[in-house]
Amino acid sequence: MKNRTQSYLTEPLWLYVHFPKLASEAVLSVMNNASVDKPVVVVNRQNNAQRVACYNEPAKQWGIEKALSLSTALAICPELVVLAKNPRQEQQLLKQLAVIAYSFSSDVIIDTEGLWLELSTSELLFNGYTPLLKRLHRQISSLSITATNGIGKSPLAAKVLCTEHFHTHLPNNLQIMDALEATSLEVLPSNKRQQQTFKQLGLITIGELIKLPRSALSQRFSPDLLETLELLLGEKPYSAPRFQPATEFYDDMQNPQGIYNKEGLAFPMETLLRRFHHYLIARQCQCAEIIWQFEPLLGASQSMTVNLSDSSQDCGNLLDLSRLHLERLNLPLSIERISLFCNQFTTSSNPVFDLFDNLKAENCPSSKLIDCLHARLGKNAISQITKDAEHLPELASKITHIGSQPSTQSQHKLKETQQPIWLLPVPAPIRMYRRQLYWKKPLTIVRGPERICANWWQSEQQRDYYLASDHLGAHYWIYRESTDNTWFLHGVFA
Repeated sequence: MKNRTQSYLTEPLWLYVHFPKLASEAVLSVMNNASVDKPVVVVNRQNNAQRVACYNEPAKQWGIEKALSLSTALAICPELVVLAKNPRQEQQLLKQLAVIAYSFSSDVIIDTEGLWLELSTSELLFNGYTPLLKRLHRQISSLSITATNGIGKSPLAAKVLCTEHFHTHLPNNLQIMDALEATSLEVLPSNKRQQQTFKQLGLITIGELIKLPRSALSQRFSPDLLETLELLLGEKPYSAPRFQPATEFYDDMQNPQGIYNKEGLAFPMETLLRRFHHYLIARQCQCAEIIWQFEPLLGASQSMTVNLSDSSQDCGNLLDLSRLHLERLNLPLSIERISLFCNQFTTSSNPVFDLFDNLKAENCPSSKLIDCLHARLGKNAISQITKDAEHLPELASKITHIGSQPSTQSQHKLKETQQPIWLLPVPAPIRMYRRQLYWKKPLTIVRGPERICANWWQSEQQRDYYLASDHLGAHYWIYRESTDNTWFLHGVFA
């Protein structure tokens, strides 16, 4: 097993995931399902003319093809929904997909239309390459993103070997090398002049090129081609910057047409929380607070903070809480941009998945109840009993709002005593008659005493606490003042 592990570390294996419909799916990812079902094209300006850059499946059924002029496409399909190519949304989608990929490999590189992942260090973690590839494809497909892949011994080889499908079975080393040698030179990164020289020399495949001596290639071609071959064969490391998830999460969605009711916010909020969920899994952390921002076309924006009583990864619960908070919020008439921000994180334990590879939600019914009450009634609507660093019980027990941070003094651990949760606002005097304690009924001491001394530097306060009961079985917390031997009732047990 030791030799096997070392072989993985010395023999890198790269996966290239290509997104052929990135331009269209980046735009469609911010649209609701009703708009996605319509024929949609994404156009890009080329030589002072707008041409189709990509399209969705309904547009393909109408006969729309790539590079068609916009006028021709509209003539073929008058119902066509035309959207402009948005490089910002494409980069944003690539980063979201990189966050997903980061859960499978710590070595991720973002390309113009795809991602590279180094897989050799992840095989043991996922019990093989096939489960890894299947889970990766399942998570990408859950975002309605089309993906293909290629596998090679170097990043460039994986990109060159990228096919038209997403393969979940790993070829062996011989199959990878045979496929690389049989690949056409047209897919090798090179300029037109180099491609013309390849044809003049009768070179068709990559295998024919790499069999030539490097000295001969250096005389006919520029140093760029030799560097490309070194990258292709893994002789030179790929020095592109590696992806790292940001320490703060921020994502937004735009709707130029505007959203005019709270029901219309459900889709973008759910989409942003789904992306946030992938971010939390990639960083193996939980959130304690999220902040929503709603920006209108004109006027001031409105923010909404959702606090959690206990940190969580359950974004389904976050969506429910956000909707409850939204009911109490006065929004502008039209929302153009929705953003989600979080910088309050805590480390989490290893996530638990069910049989179908879904993350199990945390079982914290009390926390969910508290969060729902906060969302419905406000942050200061419910309170809790906390302990402060005081010895006298009436000073140690305090009622604070749930979610408020305890003071530094209250974090000291005091000696645990058996006492009732609720104390009387003012201790009630107990009558002594013929050596018998009376408080509405005769009391019998069951256990005690427990001496408590406090504030000796100001005034001597010394009490002896006892547990007492009556003939009906009710229990009382009583004490005797050492200065004058008077008795008081301080609390009643449930």
